[in-house]
Amino acid sequence: MITKYSDFREDDFLILRFILKHGIVTTRQIMTHTDSMSRHAVYRRLRKLENARLIWRKKLASKLNVYFPHRDARDYLNYAVTVSNDASFYTAQHDLIINDLILYLRSAAAADFEYKTEREYRFELLKGIEDRQAIITRTNETRDSIPDFILYPPNLAIAVEVELTVKKATRLRKKIDLYANQLKNGEYTDVWYFVPDNSVGNAIKKAVDYVHKAWATSARTMTNTKGINVFQQIQIRALPSEVKGED
Repeated sequence: MITKYSDFREDDFLILRFILKHGIVTTRQIMTHTDSMSRHAVYRRLRKLENARLIWRKKLASKLNVYFPHRDARDYLNYAVTVSNDASFYTAQHDLIINDLILYLRSAAAADFEYKTEREYRFELLKGIEDRQAIITRTNETRDSIPDFILYPPNLAIAVEVELTVKKATRLRKKIDLYANQLKNGEYTDVWYFVPDNSVGNAIKKAVDYVHKAWATSARTMTNTKGINVFQQIQIRALPSEVKGED
């Protein structure tokens, strides 16, 4: 991006794009993302973006500040992403853990990869809809059909869910059935569920087994175009201790 006539430089935009992409971030997450930028430089650029009213800050806990983007930031960069006004404590915690997981997976990967956040995906689904009520209706219709994020390693498209608590069985079964269809149709190559403990993992496994049995009973085709059983592509993984915050 050419910044010759702007008050901002590429490092400012690097931070702003990261905040827009994720919707809510911590200073530590920004520093991890920018990698080579010092703490002093990050804080200086955050103040600059705050003063320009492109981002805003909220104290989530006694020692934790989080940053949100303003809608003006999306318009300023023409960034295709939904922007929320705020977040509840639970939603914020869930979103911040997702950020940590993405950063962890990128650091652990042998090669860099692209990824799409839920906010980017949702914006795609709302594209072209201008009526406010129609936007609300479409948002509610797709609320449970969008993964937390999608990873794009070479030749792969992995839908990722982070489940922190045990959800109702009917809700889990509906989501598993949706993913099984999407895997069969080639929309994703894999689905990963990251869970913090066995109770959450077992609930998801039961849902997978239930839907698998239902498909078998109704003689539905369970393989994708490559002949792979779609239920084998749904994996349950332990949330890394670094992401959970354990020592």
